[in-house]
Amino acid sequence: MRTFIVPVQPAAESLESYVTRCLAHPSHVEVRGWIRAGRVLVDGQPGKPGRYVRGGQAITVDLPPLRPHAARPEALPLPILHLDDQLVVVVKPAGMATHPSPGWWSGSCVNALLGAIADWPGVGGVAGPGVIHRLDRDTSGLLVFARSDEAHRLLNADLRARRIGRQYLAWVEGACEGERTLSAPLRWDPAFEAPERRVHVHPDGREAITHVRPLVVTSERSLVELRLETGRTHQIRVHMAHAGHPVVGDVLYGTPGPTLALHARQLTLTHPMTGETLTWQAPPPDTWRLWGEDAFRNP
Repeated sequence: MRTFIVPVQPAAESLESYVTRCLAHPSHVEVRGWIRAGRVLVDGQPGKPGRYVRGGQAITVDLPPLRPHAARPEALPLPILHLDDQLVVVVKPAGMATHPSPGWWSGSCVNALLGAIADWPGVGGVAGPGVIHRLDRDTSGLLVFARSDEAHRLLNADLRARRIGRQYLAWVEGACEGERTLSAPLRWDPAFEAPERRVHVHPDGREAITHVRPLVVTSERSLVELRLETGRTHQIRVHMAHAGHPVVGDVLYGTPGPTLALHARQLTLTHPMTGETLTWQAPPPDTWRLWGEDAFRNP
């Protein structure tokens, strides 16, 4: 049961629109069904679809039971760095998908979280985690998932507004010298189809900005710190390859190797309920010791 007090607002808004927005629920149609079923009360009386809400009214929603998540719970190793009733932060290992997708219906972070956590407040009426951002399957590092509708809505809004900080480490090929900002629009490359879909730089693509800071430079390879201003698919990998320094071990955009040397090292965000600024860090996988100990320091 959830109750909301309608604020004084200049624009008229229907009951179903207001409830949908408050709950960050994906479907006006479903909310309209709740209203017709008597699950939504306005000042203690059954609401009616299409009626407008007024400032000061109390809207009470009797939420239906959560639907089971489509993914099955699995007992998989997935380190959890932070867990509360609003969000969960994990360290994704390389080789694990962020969420199930065609051809990869099991073995993802979502499957692991469903296996590790029994109680879910629910996102979109489903008992399970809400995806905020993603990491490529072969990229390791920090990911945050929402546990409630409100956290899902607010964290996604922060991501769109570029208020979530994401910092990566990567070993790249060649001597990558000097701090730089890579700004090159990206879009899917029509020459490649699933499952080998690729992204390329194109003037008609979406804005993509990556800030690069070299940490260790040798003639053979360099360790770089990368900060994302945008978060496009394969952004770091395509930008670095376009700059002449593909990520070590990148099968799609560089030279195949035993592992993709890309790791989401640091995540900073504002907690959606408390307003506290939170930062997490995670060291790269031990496989990176193949290239030396530099990445395990905290530059």
